[in-house]
Amino acid sequence: MAMTASVKDELSRLSVTKPCCRKAEVSAILRFAGGLHLSAGKVMVEIELDTAQAARRVRKDIADIYGHDSDLAVISAGGLRKG
Repeated sequence: MAMTASVKDELSRLSVTKPCCRKAEVSAILRFAGGLHLSAGKVMVEIELDTAQAARRVRKDIADIYGHDSDLAVISAGGLRKG
């Protein structure tokens, strides 16, 4: 496993309990891996991450902190969507 992949995996498994730190983490991920789109007149937030663990963590944090449900789509390297 490459060092960056190893570090990303390790960081995605750390427990962050303070709400201010969780908000900062979600904000940073949105800033560097996310984007806003309009779809059917609604604002959609899209985040592109390369590890499923990080995607699940962000999804859980958004639900816990902000009370919004989200969908998770896993896209393979070939561009095929799962889930």
